[in-house]
Amino acid sequence: MDQEIEFKLLVAPDVDPVTIIEQQLQPQWDKACHQGAADLFNVYYDTPDKQLRQWGIGLRVRGRDGVFEQTIKTDGNSEGGLHQRPEYNVAIEQQQPDLALFESGIFPPEADVDALQAQLQPLFTTHFHRQEYQLLPSANTEVELVVDKGNVKANDHQQPINEIEIELKQGQVAPLFELACQLAGHMPLRIGVLSKAARGYMLAEGKELKAQPLPNFLPLSQGDALEQAFIRALQLGIGHWLHHEQCYQDTGSVKALRGIWTGINLTQQALTLFLPALQCEPLLQLHRQLQSLAESWRWVDALTAIKALKSSKGPFRKSIRKSVSMQSYLRGRLEGLLRTYQPETLIADSDKVHLQIRLSELAYSRPWRDNDTAWQNEVQTHARGWLAQAWANATDAIASNDSFNTDSYMACEPALRQMLYHGLFLGDLFSPEARKQFRAPWLDILDGIEELKVFVLLQEELQVAEVEEKDELLDSAQHKQAHLLAVMEQSRQEVLKSEPYWDE
Repeated sequence: MDQEIEFKLLVAPDVDPVTIIEQQLQPQWDKACHQGAADLFNVYYDTPDKQLRQWGIGLRVRGRDGVFEQTIKTDGNSEGGLHQRPEYNVAIEQQQPDLALFESGIFPPEADVDALQAQLQPLFTTHFHRQEYQLLPSANTEVELVVDKGNVKANDHQQPINEIEIELKQGQVAPLFELACQLAGHMPLRIGVLSKAARGYMLAEGKELKAQPLPNFLPLSQGDALEQAFIRALQLGIGHWLHHEQCYQDTGSVKALRGIWTGINLTQQALTLFLPALQCEPLLQLHRQLQSLAESWRWVDALTAIKALKSSKGPFRKSIRKSVSMQSYLRGRLEGLLRTYQPETLIADSDKVHLQIRLSELAYSRPWRDNDTAWQNEVQTHARGWLAQAWANATDAIASNDSFNTDSYMACEPALRQMLYHGLFLGDLFSPEARKQFRAPWLDILDGIEELKVFVLLQEELQVAEVEEKDELLDSAQHKQAHLLAVMEQSRQEVLKSEPYWDE
């Protein structure tokens, strides 16, 4: 068994990465650089009911220069773009796989290998030209950089492949991140979260990537160190961010853009929470960069509100459906925001890609270890104090006025969201039932704030838009807003009486 450790970078379709590498980067590499090239044809197999897939097993046969090799990859980790997977390779004489040649321990105990073999059928293929570079970036470290250009095909459908993979063959992982930064500085690219196989499975099944909600809580265990908890929180944020970048590239979904902004904010909050204990200059610099980046995505708030107004499930669906001119106006506003801010350009921005790479690297470089030993402390010893402080800030914000109005709720949103993000990171250390009861009314208030944003945006747009039924829409917005504020007041009174779950 080999352990595959690689960083995947997706290159813009109209860019030729080989020319850029050989003209601009290769002359800078002062270590040995051996080149090769090949055309690779891969066929992926499974049973009709996708049994291998259900077990987290991917089966591939690769043909190269008339030589065949079958490979099994099992579930591994994909953290911030760095993929780590167990890999089993066996040379074979023909393109048809032979499961009996693999070690039996690869498969679950209940697997009937002969029955599986009888049911195997091709699902999809990947065919690409590969340009290879063998690099020696430092003593005892060997890295393979490959450029793959071709396509993945399934059921008469296909998608292009134009990507770079940087795989660690031996030595330290740090050069993978350095090479990724070099490449990002010379061509438009982004970090890839899906393997060619994952894309092939989705194509074969007729599926597309979906926007995902955040989990309720980050899994933690009693006794976990601060370092462990921080890395998990960081990887949750980066993973959410990268997933939704890929989702937007594939689907153009507004929900995906919201997911990108959420991922940026979640990553920023992870640094905000743990910085006092893991303080070091690299974390401080990255935190400042994240704050700036989050500001450049704030427009997604307005985009989300417009999408809610246009939705067939939105609060004004009946009123807006009757106004053709309002529908046209909102469509123009949504398209105008997308033209103005150009999310594809933001996603491919080299400074942003550098930031993602450096954030992903933290799990391996761990610069806080150079300062002191605080990273070894149990996160449990800090969790109560951190949660209590965030709760105090949120309570102060939401209790600061006897008659809460829309502006009041908008002003307290950052404190509420920070408290709930901190609870997401640390709440798994405490009683599930108590934390659920505590968080429910706070979450209701945040949902209410999101709906208030829709009402506010509609009223602002109606001040300038020449549309039919303007007065009717204004009256409806004001009525719905007043009703929502009354409902939110009940939740506000409830949270002011709540008892913290971390003190039980």
